Amino acid sequence: MILRHLEMAHADFILNLLNTPGFLKNIGDRGVRDRLQAETYLLDGPLASYRQHGFGLYLVELKETGEPIGLCGLVKRPVFDSPDLGYALLPAYWGRGYALESAEAVLLHCKVLKIRRVLGIVSPGNDSSISVLEKVGMIFKERALWEEDNSQVLIYTREIDM
Repeated sequence: MILRHLEMAHADFILNLLNTPGFLKNIGDRGVRDRLQAETYLLDGPLASYRQHGFGLYLVELKETGEPIGLCGLVKRPVFDSPDLGYALLPAYWGRGYALESAEAVLLHCKVLKIRRVLGIVSPGNDSSISVLEKVGMIFKERALWEEDNSQVLIYTREIDM
C-alpha cells in the first residue's frame, strides 16, 4: 500500500468512509452528508493540518491498483501537546493487516518529522483498534473523558526513538 496526501479529488471517498457504520461507531459522526461537506472536511481538516503542522491524515491506497481503502496519519488536537495516531479503513479491508502496516509507516515517518511522542486515543471496547495500538508499541496511559461528546476514551502513548 501507499500513504499519500489527501486531495480535493478524494471528496467522494471521504464521504463514503466517514459514513460507514464502523467510522460512525468508533470514531464519531463528523456530520459529512454530501460532497460539499466532504470537501469542507478535507479543507478544514487534513489539508489545513498539512499546512499548519507538516503532517495530517493520509490516504491509504492499494499499491497495485491505486484504490483508496482508508486513512492513517497524525492529528494535532489543541488539548494535547503531542499528535495522536488515527486510522480508519473501509470495512472490506478490515482484518487484513492494513491498519497495522499503515500505522507502522506513520510512526516511522515521525522520525523524519522529529516528533518524539505520539498518542493513541480509542474508545473502550474497540478491541481491534486497541490491538493495533498495542502491536505498534503503544502503552496504555489513562482513561479520560472526551469532551466533544462526553464519552470515555482510553489514551495510549509511545515515545519515538530518534
